[in-house]
Amino acid sequence: MKLIQSLEDLEQARAEAAERQKSAAAVNIHIRIGMASCGIAAGAKDTLRVIQQIIASQGLSGIQVIKTGCLGLCVLEPIVQVQMHNQPTITYGRVTPEVARRIIEQHVKRGMIVPEYIVESY
Repeated sequence: MKLIQSLEDLEQARAEAAERQKSAAAVNIHIRIGMASCGIAAGAKDTLRVIQQIIASQGLSGIQVIKTGCLGLCVLEPIVQVQMHNQPTITYGRVTPEVARRIIEQHVKRGMIVPEYIVESY
């Protein structure tokens, strides 16, 4: 972070913070992907890549993709969690790139959970 040394610096920092808040408020879907060594070994990098490609290629907005550490379910990796505004978090296990496509199409875009890959919801 830049050291604030003038009123202009302060105004710039304030404007940047307001922009970050505005961007954060526009996010209503959080997708977390377990990227610890167990997830990476199970193919989480490919799953992440596909999710990012779909979001970018289809111009989907309001979605934040978050790489996270171990979720404690190593045997079920790759793990993807979907949290939609005011709904329970759904944890999916064994999420291959093909399963990731289904999760984006059905759950993220249509609000329909993909039940056969659910590990837990809370």
